[in-house]
Amino acid sequence: MNFFILLYKEIVQFLRNRGLLLFAVYAFTLDIYLAATGIDLTLKNASFYAQDFDNSYTSRELLSKFPEPYFHFKGYLLSDKSVEDVLLKDKAVGVIRIPFNFEKKLKKGDRTEIAVIVNGAEVSASYLFSAYATQIIYNFITGRFFKPPIEVVPRIYFNQNASSKLFMAYSELLTVITLFLLLLPASAVVLEKERGNVEMLTVSPLPNIVFMVAKSVAMGLIVLLFTAFALFFTVERVVAVPFRGSELDFLLLTLLYVFTASGLSMFIASLSENMLQVSQLTILLLIPILYLSGNWTPIEAMPKLLQWLSVLSPLKYYIDGALAIAIKGVPLKELTSDILALTLQGGALFALGNYFMVRKI
Repeated sequence: MNFFILLYKEIVQFLRNRGLLLFAVYAFTLDIYLAATGIDLTLKNASFYAQDFDNSYTSRELLSKFPEPYFHFKGYLLSDKSVEDVLLKDKAVGVIRIPFNFEKKLKKGDRTEIAVIVNGAEVSASYLFSAYATQIIYNFITGRFFKPPIEVVPRIYFNQNASSKLFMAYSELLTVITLFLLLLPASAVVLEKERGNVEMLTVSPLPNIVFMVAKSVAMGLIVLLFTAFALFFTVERVVAVPFRGSELDFLLLTLLYVFTASGLSMFIASLSENMLQVSQLTILLLIPILYLSGNWTPIEAMPKLLQWLSVLSPLKYYIDGALAIAIKGVPLKELTSDILALTLQGGALFALGNYFMVRKI
């Protein structure tokens, strides 16, 4: 009975903390919406110029193959000095340079070159511009003048339109869940320290471990409720991205992740004396967890040392399982490796976190 009274007390205390409550509402609604709709990983309205030394029908036809809204053609340049000027002043992402006798050489079957000059200061846009432009030029030349012996036909599963909105919505949701699982249990404990209630708990008949577990469970339930709200309302209704799996499976996996991350939050609480320290340690711990999870950078693209260290990030297994359920529609029973990893890490982290917290009290 005392345990449930503590749960009720923690939930009411959270609801009365207007700062944390408003932050949670913002994070699980507007933050996810802005990340999904405001961050586009595809090429859009990439401004470019052309330096057309051939000025033939074929060269003009090639430039017409750069369509809107992916590209925005701004005109022709006559000199190399003009090319340097537009790139130096960030007036364009790139310049397409077509050489003399371009059309004649293609018709004769002679070798010719087209230069794609990109502005390296805009890393993401320049990389996409180069990749898109290269593919367009290749398709134009092979389609008009010769047929390659092999035709490559790409097929995209699970996200046929290659929309970044789908990935960004779920990626931001998982990031927000991790942030609040680290922040809320630790803040609940530290607020007791700031109010001077910890000394009262040490002389009460209630075991300290029950007090710690109650805070972890209460804050975990709050995060789980906000997750369900964000999933059903923000992601599926407002952002309008598809969810192909079972929402129940997603929430059950999140419940297991709550158990895992709560131990880390108790460790933060054991080192903190006030809310400022909680926020600082939360960010300090959140950053490596995110970097090593593969949420921002594919694990395969990391240095070998970071690839080995990625197994220590519980978010890695949660992301693998959650995205498999949400985007691919994989049932929870087929995610045994991720569930096992989260269970083992969760048990160890929860035990260690609460051990340090009880000793600190």
